[in-house]
Amino acid sequence: MSAIIENNKITVINPSTLKEITTISCSSVSDVNNKISNSKEFKDWSNLSLKKRCYYINQLRKVVLANQNKVRDLLKEETGKKDFDVFLELFTLIEHLKEISKIARKSLRPNRRSSGIMKNKKAMVFYEPLGIAGIISPWNYPLTTPLTSSVEALLAGNNVILKPSEHTPLTISYIKELWDQHIGFNQAFEIVFGGGDVGQILVESDDIDVVCFTGSSKVGKSIAQKCSVVLKPFILELGGKDPLIVLKDADLNRAVEAALFGAYSNAGQTCISVEEVFVDQSIFDQYLQHISRRVKSMSSGNLDSMDIGSMIMDANCKKVKEHIAQINKENVVKGKSIDHSMYIPPTLIIDPPDDSRIVNEETFGPVVSIRPFKSDEDLLNKVHKTGYGLAGSIFGKNKKRINSILKQLKIGNVSINDVFTHYGIASLPFGGEGLSGFGRLHGKEGLRSLSRTKSVVENKYSFIGDPWWYGRPLWVERLLDAFLKYYYKI
Repeated sequence: MSAIIENNKITVINPSTLKEITTISCSSVSDVNNKISNSKEFKDWSNLSLKKRCYYINQLRKVVLANQNKVRDLLKEETGKKDFDVFLELFTLIEHLKEISKIARKSLRPNRRSSGIMKNKKAMVFYEPLGIAGIISPWNYPLTTPLTSSVEALLAGNNVILKPSEHTPLTISYIKELWDQHIGFNQAFEIVFGGGDVGQILVESDDIDVVCFTGSSKVGKSIAQKCSVVLKPFILELGGKDPLIVLKDADLNRAVEAALFGAYSNAGQTCISVEEVFVDQSIFDQYLQHISRRVKSMSSGNLDSMDIGSMIMDANCKKVKEHIAQINKENVVKGKSIDHSMYIPPTLIIDPPDDSRIVNEETFGPVVSIRPFKSDEDLLNKVHKTGYGLAGSIFGKNKKRINSILKQLKIGNVSINDVFTHYGIASLPFGGEGLSGFGRLHGKEGLRSLSRTKSVVENKYSFIGDPWWYGRPLWVERLLDAFLKYYYKI
């Protein structure tokens, strides 16, 4: 359920029981500004060697793993996630912390570049800290999303000021306790609490050097506008309307099970959730029959380990229910659900109208629509209609056709005969196109986007001037002209 903010206090509510968990204080304007000021002066972390920063991030991974029971309990309590969804979030984080430190050792160290024809020059690229990274994270993955972004910024040598969602602040608050107790460098990783007004302070501060935001496209656009005015770098990971494409030669069982997991995992509250399934018209009825049968067998809220957990935020829960209510009942297939305001049964929408909200908006719940397509052109038009481009999946065997579709998809992350896995591979850059965002996190691309890229050229021999400097004799100009004509013909 949504957190309640009153009198500068955040009351955190367990969405699966609707009971109050605890109350924490919002950060005041002066609290936030003091942390920004202190972070600006704190150089101990950025002065560490890259090797040492990687060491401490690995220590953090071990500390989180050693305290995983408390982490899991907090995560489950403030989100209402099912046990296996909690496990998957923790597993994704631990894997990322291990692999991203390996990637950082290679991708952030100074590297030599070719100097081309200028053999007397040494060309180098250095990756240096930007300064302070302001990170604003969402409520759907309150452990993995804020911490992976923060860790990448820390590995790049930046200090971090993180604002977790006001709806789910408890898990990351505990991680901060572990950081302070076991890692030190307390001012390198700071947390501020509150609503959008606190996030706005980070975005607008002249001392925040880069902003990383994960959340809605509407808020992302606003952040982009504010950062652009002062040319502050930003990374935006926004919404999605992620398609799963089923070609006529696909393994139908795998394509069905992937769609179910992709749509209903974490109760569909995932930016890369499968929200639309597009099926080749020739196999549409067969696929529909199979997936409908499976949806009816699933449930939300029961004790079975395979079922679906609660919605996390009530405003989002209401929106999802509105999307479903707009569709004629004969086009809706539902599983089971307990009688509870924050639970929504697994839902399949069959061939919704083109003007419906479920076709044109991100739903962000345990709901997936299914539509046939007549041709690859028809498919691509439907996929690109919304302007989102975060993630997608293609199921089939004809590699030539798959590659043809792949090249035309305006999507940042694509899985072939798979779903979701790309997010768990730390070496792959993650981010979207169009309304789904700007920039990349993860991989060497993400680490470098959180760094200042500095090109350095060093002259090897200093006993003579370069031939293009002033004072050159005429014969040097003639020699250079002749060199141009003959060398570049080769």
